[in-house]
Amino acid sequence: MNETPVPAPAIALLASQPAKRKLLAEVLGEFGYRVVFANEPERLDCAQLAAVSTDAWLLELSEESVLAEWLLEHSPVPVLLGTGEVPDRHSEDYPRWKRRLYNKLQPLLGNPPAGQAPSMSVATPSPSGLPAARCVWLLAASLGGPAAVKSFLDALPADLPVAFIYAQHIDQGFEYKLPQILGRHNDWRFFNCEEGSRLHEGEVMVAPIRRAIEFGPGGEVRLSDQPWPGAYQPAIEVLLDELVKTFSPDCGAIIFSGMGEDGVAACGRMHEKGMPVWTQSAESAACATMPLAVQLAGFSSRQGSPEELAMAMRNWIDQELLVAL
Repeated sequence: MNETPVPAPAIALLASQPAKRKLLAEVLGEFGYRVVFANEPERLDCAQLAAVSTDAWLLELSEESVLAEWLLEHSPVPVLLGTGEVPDRHSEDYPRWKRRLYNKLQPLLGNPPAGQAPSMSVATPSPSGLPAARCVWLLAASLGGPAAVKSFLDALPADLPVAFIYAQHIDQGFEYKLPQILGRHNDWRFFNCEEGSRLHEGEVMVAPIRRAIEFGPGGEVRLSDQPWPGAYQPAIEVLLDELVKTFSPDCGAIIFSGMGEDGVAACGRMHEKGMPVWTQSAESAACATMPLAVQLAGFSSRQGSPEELAMAMRNWIDQELLVAL
């Protein structure tokens, strides 16, 4: 009995430049995905986008695009923003660009069906084949956090031997949009937390809003049936203690823009054990209450703008982590 072939995941493409739209359609086909929509954005409206049946959107539009804003708010499927500048086809950077693009699509869509493997001159590692993260930092934020954390990650290369857990006080409806929003203009691999998830180098795991988590002996995520204790979702205080328990001493925390004082006491415990706790500077934060509370308590060993903290992270890895490898 012949089995019905499994259709390849579908992608809808919006790109303002015709040449780039054509190239992206070709590359997506090489990967084994189906391009089901590839039109000029200038001729479309939101109602036409709503009628498209797809598994994901790939957008290459201007920052002020009304269509991009509408899709980010209303699309029921993942939206990937930006593919980066495309190198010359004959350059050694071109296969690397293809690999980065595939590594962003694969977590959202899964692998193409058997027999439709991507055609790339550089082998594409699967997420499970990436090196396990030896060093894990928590990026904690509340009001003004997404913009600050994005600026930090945009300024930080994704090939460093580090992974991040991103804890953001935010409405649950935006939890699954954070990877799409923050992954634009950088090569970090974002994913929403699931049971059994493990962190690998170059990854950013978004902490769940409604369900508390802890880590098993191998660093795997264990999702609780219970909500986070206390007033904050997720509870930065709890996550910091879990981070230290599982990944100490190769861990740290950065407290970005936000309201409230969630995590201050846990930052103190982390600081006492000699692990780095950094904070966004008050003048660069949209809301300085949360980082300032850690600073005033004497637990922050470094302050700076998101870009300055990214530079400090590179130096910390060079001086503290790579020396020990």
